[in-house]
Amino acid sequence: MRPTLVHLTAADVVTRPWKNGRGTTDELLLVPPDGDFGALDFEWRVARAGVDASGPFSQFAGFERVLVVVSGAGLRMEHGAAAPPTRVLRLHPYRFAGEWPTSAELLDGPVRDVNVLLRRDAVRGEVSTARRLPCERALHGSEAFVHALDGDLELRVGDAPTVRLAPGESLFVHGLETPTTCALGAEPGSDACALLVDVVRPGVRR
Repeated sequence: MRPTLVHLTAADVVTRPWKNGRGTTDELLLVPPDGDFGALDFEWRVARAGVDASGPFSQFAGFERVLVVVSGAGLRMEHGAAAPPTRVLRLHPYRFAGEWPTSAELLDGPVRDVNVLLRRDAVRGEVSTARRLPCERALHGSEAFVHALDGDLELRVGDAPTVRLAPGESLFVHGLETPTTCALGAEPGSDACALLVDVVRPGVRR
């Protein structure tokens, strides 16, 4: 049985205020779609935002967070006594606990980033970037998300039809029943790159 593919465009993006009120974020995906972000009643979420000034991050107790800087020089992340300071550079996913006290210092000017939230009692997830295309990635979970960061993408999940994504568009895949290959391609000479989220639900037999 083929998985379900949902092509997400700018019309599907929801702009929400940050939990700490210091800015806004563009929500690309919320699972389940009828979840309540304000009440933290959801399983996982992907959103993008601009960070124009150094300062504190919102806390999300019970969630794992993965941050990917997608433009700009990067951030210096600090978590008090919970973890040592870390420099987070462009396209290098950085995972940390949502309940850690977190602040970020701009390394050299504003950045844009993508944030993934994963509720620990519901899902596990791996976040990666693909910068050298064409390439293939193995999807081990039952759900996945692919976001076109730069350039036009072509992707094929298993034997499903090829999907083309413009920059800023995404593909949500659910109903994966076995480990599946995701083939990513772009025009020759393109600087296209993608962000991928592979989500596993513990206890789901594969």
